[in-house]
Parts: sequence; structure tokens; C-alpha cells
Amino acid sequence: MPPLFFFNWPSQVGGADTKFVHLLPLLCQEAEVTVVPNTAERVAEPGWREWIESLGAKVTLQEQLPERLEGWAVALCNADFFSKGIWHEAQRRGLKIAWSSEMMWHFPAELGAVMFGWIDAVLYVSPAQRATLEPGYLHALNGGAEPMAAAPLADPAAVAGVMRGSNGRVLRWAMPGNYINPDQFTFRERGAGDRPFTIGRLSRPDPDKFPDDFPASYERLGLREPHRFRVMAWSERLTERWSEHQFDSRWELLGQAAEPAETFLHSLDVLVYDLSPRFSESWGRAVVEAMLTGAVPLVPSAARHHLHHLVPHGLAGFQCEGSKDFAGYARLLQDEPAQLAAMSRAARRWAEDRLCNAAEHLALWRAVFADG
Repeated sequence: MPPLFFFNWPSQVGGADTKFVHLLPLLCQEAEVTVVPNTAERVAEPGWREWIESLGAKVTLQEQLPERLEGWAVALCNADFFSKGIWHEAQRRGLKIAWSSEMMWHFPAELGAVMFGWIDAVLYVSPAQRATLEPGYLHALNGGAEPMAAAPLADPAAVAGVMRGSNGRVLRWAMPGNYINPDQFTFRERGAGDRPFTIGRLSRPDPDKFPDDFPASYERLGLREPHRFRVMAWSERLTERWSEHQFDSRWELLGQAAEPAETFLHSLDVLVYDLSPRFSESWGRAVVEAMLTGAVPLVPSAARHHLHHLVPHGLAGFQCEGSKDFAGYARLLQDEPAQLAAMSRAARRWAEDRLCNAAEHLALWRAVFADG
């Protein structure tokens, strides 16, 4: 791989920042990596600089970069990359630019950067995200002259390619996905009956990540006693959204990072991950983390999400078409401890072998910079 300059910083919370924690050790195996935070304050955070340097990577501030560089600048979901002109300084020094939204929407100034040819490659995490974002990129490539309308992907199974504008301009794209190190999420056996059956979820504290009928949707699952509900990354905003609901003793609402994600997921038997109709899941990091720990996922089957690609129905979890499916499969797993235990182990195997294979993810990242 060419030298890589990541304009990101690791964290134990936040999708892109936690992704970077898992991705950096992987890429340091093959590339010379320099990590460039947005501000000097990030470098002073305890432990992170030492961890980065222990991997063989370098840490430097933007203003300390040499005037001439070779390689790629990579930014994952870093809003400051465009709004504060970070991309310009990287490009001025000779770096090519690879940008990943990580979300299902475009960032301010992102499409303008594509329109003016300032981005060399865009990165996707899934075909669902590509289908959502690609019309915007094509619209920008065409100078905004053509309608921005969704269209079927030319090759949904492709992991790299090019987008061409009507004026002959080209924008490379690649789909490196989302790597999670299985060693960071140990497995815990389920189905032993040594505690109340526990349903829960872990996600950003955005009301649109929750179904509109939450938390009643959990209470209507029809579970027999005893059972518990646990939610982590709860916030005042969520409390306000569901202020009329009376949370009884079954509920435990934890703030962001109240427990390590691994510890929290070990406490769940089943992850019920329904979503608002206004929200589309570009990948589903919490679902895969749950699978690695042995929590069985119940996810919506809607094609607008990537989730049905992560969870093989009936093998390592269940894809649900609606509230009746969520309730039926949750009760099945509560009533059949042997099936819960078997599916829990299958979820770990599937996530470890099929979704979190380090060699396969390295190959995907090679495709990002191939011929670049």
C-alpha cells in the first residue's frame, strides 16, 4: 500500500472513531500510516498517542506535515475535513484524497468537493449505502446539470469501480466495508438460565434510530417473567422523546459508555434492533459486535438497510418483517434455551469467519488504492 495519512482520531464511542480503533492495527501491517487529528487537544488525550505509536504509526498535526508528501489522505466521517479546509492542505502537499461519509447522507461541502474534482476516491461501507449516496456523487460529477435520482446499481456485487460524468470526468470508488477485530469482543455462552432473559440494544442516542413505538415495542414482545430490558447510550433527548412512558423495574437505561460495549453486550441474550422508518442503516456495527459476543440479533429485513446482509436468517439471528416477527422470534429464543445457545454460538462463528476476516478486509483496502 502507499503511505496513508488518516485525518481521524480513535475513541471508544462513535461509529467512525471506534471503527478507526479496529482499522488502524490492520492497515499498519501493510502501510506506513500517519494519524493527523483535527486539533492539538486530541493528541493530549491520555493513552491514544502511545497506542497509535505502539502500532508503528506516526502522530502529527496538520501544520507540522512536510510541504511535499506522497500517498493518500483518508478521512472517515470527519466533518471538519471539508468545513475547515483540511482537505485543501492535504491536497496542496501532494496527497490524493479518499473520503468516506460512513453515513446514509452527504456532508456539507462534500458534493461541492466532488463537483470541483477535489476528491480522488469515495469509500462505501455497503451496497445499501452506495445505492443511497451514488446519485449525489453522479449529480456532482455532472456539474449539477442532471437530476439527482436513484437508479439501480450497475454491479451491486462490485467492490471497486469508477463513476463517470457526462463531461468525461471520473471519480473512483471502493467498498472496504467495516472491520471489527473479533478479539475485542469475547464470546459468552447463552441459554444457561442463570439470570433473567434480557433484551436490549446499543446505538447512537438519536430518536430516529429507535422505532417510533419504542419503548412499548419492547414491552409488547410478550415475554414471560422474569425478563429485563437494557439500553445503552440513552440520553436526555431520548428521555424527552418518550417522556410520557413509565419505565418500570424491568428497564435499565444506561448513558453513553456507561459500560464497555463488550460488557454491556455480554449482559444481553438477544439484541432487538428495530429502527424508525425515517432511518436507514448503512452497515450495523452494534449488530456485529453483538454477534461476536453471542447476543442473538433480531433485525429488520427491509432492503434499505444493510442488516439483512449481516444476519443469515434462522442461522445466526432472525430477519423480521414487522412487530409480530420480532415478538415471535424473541419468545422462541426465551422458551427454547437450547436453540438460544446454538444460535448464539452460530452468530459468533458467522461474524468471526464471514464478517470480520482480517485477510479479506485487507484485500478490500488494497482495492481502494489499487493503481493509485
